[in-house]
Amino acid sequence: MAQKANFSNIYKFYDFINTVLTLGFDRSWRSKASSHISGKQVLDLGSGTGAAYEQLQNLEVTAIDPDENMLRLNKFQNKIIGGAEDLPFPDNSFDSVYCAFVWRNVKEPLKGLKEVHRILRPGGKFILLDMTRPKNKFLKSLHKIGTFKITFLIGLLTFNLKEYRFLHKSLDKYPQPEEYFNTHPFKYCNIERMGLFNFVYQAVFEK
Repeated sequence: MAQKANFSNIYKFYDFINTVLTLGFDRSWRSKASSHISGKQVLDLGSGTGAAYEQLQNLEVTAIDPDENMLRLNKFQNKIIGGAEDLPFPDNSFDSVYCAFVWRNVKEPLKGLKEVHRILRPGGKFILLDMTRPKNKFLKSLHKIGTFKITFLIGLLTFNLKEYRFLHKSLDKYPQPEEYFNTHPFKYCNIERMGLFNFVYQAVFEK
């Protein structure tokens, strides 16, 4: 991340803010994304507190996240501290990699994509779910105003304005996903927009 935020300060509220920013649809979108998983051995990349536990609990899951405090609340048994840019696994280790609402916080996303490609088995899938901004300029402006007010209010109430300001700004960190994922090491990538104003996207890559 070009601008750093200490997520250890807000780990108890991180899933809540995602629920608020997605207007409560985060669970259904996680379920939709998890339906693309193939195979049994899955890496939950950026697992955090384990918000995807409900969707992934019947699979052989390895949860990885750089924040130790978040992982303490995580229900998955196999938990590892680490980030997308340097995954501590051999080549061809997983059938699928699942990543929900964290990719915009990856410091070196291209390196992260290469790492995910490396640890996936041939034919494996990388399912990425995250928030962005609407394409329409007017709706984009409305979305910016709305997310600013929400993150500012929660930051004020939790005494963590810096961290929630970062989450608001992170939505503008990358270009639109259709442009941003124009270059990748995978065989193909399918991007689908979801949500009010289409501010959520799902990208499914196949090795």
